[in-house]
Amino acid sequence: MLYALSISVVFGMILSFYLSAIVEKQSDLLAQESFLYAQLMAKLTVERRSGKVAGQLRFDKGVVSYRLQDKVIQVTVTLVSGDRYQFRMLSGSP
Repeated sequence: MLYALSISVVFGMILSFYLSAIVEKQSDLLAQESFLYAQLMAKLTVERRSGKVAGQLRFDKGVVSYRLQDKVIQVTVTLVSGDRYQFRMLSGSP
């Protein structure tokens, strides 16, 4: 009886460790996905800004605002999930 109890405790600990590792990996993947969406939206915004100094674009994943300052475009991406990212990119045009 004691052997069965100790085996079940060890199995429970192993299972708990495995499940916490899976949950942590999933949250890391979701964070990476959000960052990649934000990065893609920022790059598309810089390409589509058509020479404007400042503005805002809406995507189905969030809102992007941008401002040109000294040949550097400051891009702020706010995703629907509430995550916010900021990027600084060099302007391709003067």
